[in-house]
Amino acid sequence: MHNRIKRLEELVVSASSLIEKLKEENGVLRKQVELLGAARGKAASNTAAARELAEFRTRVKRKLERICARIEKANDLQPGLFEEEDEQ
Repeated sequence: MHNRIKRLEELVVSASSLIEKLKEENGVLRKQVELLGAARGKAASNTAAARELAEFRTRVKRKLERICARIEKANDLQPGLFEEEDEQ
């Protein structure tokens, strides 16, 4: 009976050390999950920012194309209006 109690005590000590080790590993894993979550959020926001930038560039390009079309139309209606002085 005494051997059984001694064996149980050894098992408790062994299990306790394993539990502590698992707690430490769990803490490390939890930190890694937090870091990965933050990185994923940052990547997603960067993707959103890149998409917004692309949309902004497209809008600006369309506006510039419309302005250029107006200038060309005005130049066609009044030749020489937008020509540089050096060319004359």
